Amino acid sequence: MISKILHVLWGKLTREEYKKFGILGIAIMLILGNYWMLRTTKNPLFDMLVGLKRWQPVAKAFSLIFMIFIVIGYSKLVDIFKKNRLIYVMCSLYSLAFIIISYLLAHSSIIIIPESSTLYPIFAWIPGKLLGWFAYILLESYGTLVVALFYSFVASVMTADLAKKGYGLMTFIIQFGTIGGSLFTATFVKKIGIPVLYLIGGFIIMIVPFVIRYYLHAFPEDIAYKNPPSPAKKSTGFFSGLKLLLTHSYILGIFVVATSYEIMATIVEYQMNYLATDMYTTEEFTVFTSYEALGINILALLFAFFGTSFFLRKLGLRFCLIAFPLAIAAIISFNFTAYIFGFSSYSIMWILLFASIAIKGTNYALNKPTSEILYIPTSKDIKFKAKGWIDMFGNRSTKSLGAGLSKVFSSSFTQLISYSTFISLGFIAFWLFVASFAGNRFNKLQKDKTIIE
Repeated sequence: MISKILHVLWGKLTREEYKKFGILGIAIMLILGNYWMLRTTKNPLFDMLVGLKRWQPVAKAFSLIFMIFIVIGYSKLVDIFKKNRLIYVMCSLYSLAFIIISYLLAHSSIIIIPESSTLYPIFAWIPGKLLGWFAYILLESYGTLVVALFYSFVASVMTADLAKKGYGLMTFIIQFGTIGGSLFTATFVKKIGIPVLYLIGGFIIMIVPFVIRYYLHAFPEDIAYKNPPSPAKKSTGFFSGLKLLLTHSYILGIFVVATSYEIMATIVEYQMNYLATDMYTTEEFTVFTSYEALGINILALLFAFFGTSFFLRKLGLRFCLIAFPLAIAAIISFNFTAYIFGFSSYSIMWILLFASIAIKGTNYALNKPTSEILYIPTSKDIKFKAKGWIDMFGNRSTKSLGAGLSKVFSSSFTQLISYSTFISLGFIAFWLFVASFAGNRFNKLQKDKTIIE
């Protein structure tokens, strides 16, 4: 009976395939569970140390500049390290950074630079406390870089057919970590404080390399997964990923499919926070964002259990790629309609909360797995370097675009929700066109059994 249910949900996976996706699922569960545990503190912490309503759009835009340097380092590391060793290096760096933030938050006097200090003129121009900016941008980069790196690793050891069957299972496992991380923060943040959360986060991320080592020990054949051979290439460094992105229309299509939702998600989240900062204290705001995180991940869990693999197998990749932007169009139209009909600010804040949950939860459960599958008929350089540009720099650019639009119309909530709604619908129309193209091209590549190099 149980095996029949599993076959309906995730296809006919063998025992070895269940083990494979189970181990990978635990690794990404730890990565994303850790992220969501800390993510719920990101906006309240930034609001306390810097000021969210005025400076959050600026922080998102600044993270775009910061990601340029991250991509430079990442591209070099891809040339130096094997894919599994690169995960070990990045997890170690973020572990150290989280522990340092924990220490500085616990010893707040360290981060205060007195006016008599020779360093004061250097940092005096920065709004708020420097640690607030650093923690915000670091967590933004963690949610992009480490997740992108892991999925690049997965794409390099999967076939398209196996991915279609197993991504739903892996996504299902992920949600236990994301829900657990969000719930942990909501339950214990007032008892143990944000510094301890960052300390815990530093230790959790260091478990991931051990899980990956166990995976490669259990499946040693995946260390050298065999794509069709391609000629040896010289390392081209930082711009190699950008060149691959700009010279292949299919990869540009993946860019649009994978990142466009960030524009609408950033705008909706800013609208929600715009109202919430006027209604809650820092602690209450943290709990409120925890509700958002819980909702996002519970929805993703339900969708992963009942929908992701089913839709991919029964309705096809192209359907899934198109369904997501159509759903977002319906959501933001409903938000605007509620405002036009005179709902109170408190009611609209909660409507926006559910809108954010719907957009981000469906992205994690449906759009993320489908856009990752698009990388399978591509070369290693595209999987790692071009994908690195898309996931790190590309996501930052669309987030920055959404933040920039929010900042332009932030003088009043009326302007913010009115103008951003119609601009968002215009973006979605373009997104639908590109999603259809990418889905058709993927199907052709699979039919012809070719890859893009």
